[in-house]
Amino acid sequence: METIKSFSAASEEELWHLVAYDMANQKELLSYSALLQQHGTQIYFDTDLDLGGGFESGISSTTFMAPVPAHVSLRFALHEQGWMDEVGKFFGMEDIELGYPDIDDAFIIKTNQPDTLKTLLSDPAIHDMLLKHKNCTLKLDEDADETGPETVLTFSKDEAILDVSELREIYRLLYEMLQKLR
Repeated sequence: METIKSFSAASEEELWHLVAYDMANQKELLSYSALLQQHGTQIYFDTDLDLGGGFESGISSTTFMAPVPAHVSLRFALHEQGWMDEVGKFFGMEDIELGYPDIDDAFIIKTNQPDTLKTLLSDPAIHDMLLKHKNCTLKLDEDADETGPETVLTFSKDEAILDVSELREIYRLLYEMLQKLR
């Protein structure tokens, strides 16, 4: 099992300087996990690249997870809209439209509070990041582990992102969303 690194800093710049330095000093960067802490906000990320072998094809993934304060009642899930979703919508599948044509067209959106989600996603920088990673899943929901249920904000993608600047952009997306949720 890989060790989860832990980094804490007063600024995003300092935090990502530490992460970049550590990642650059890895012999083989096929997987990397870290807990990032800035101003009381914790965001965990994991990136994994398994090349496979023989008859196996490889797999890769990147996941960011952050605990959300218990008082937040908003729940949502966004994932890329594909042709199967178009068929599903024809048969009544839920898909909320927020009034942002670029986001509404690119994603299937489910939420318990459309107006709150619309406010949360109102920043055009958030739109740009989501559209850059259209094949991602972004959700805010309950996650249970051995310590019990917890509300988490999660960004996941079936691609190992190893570029520090891209990882930092995703971190910033979640960090800014978390600040709005508080």
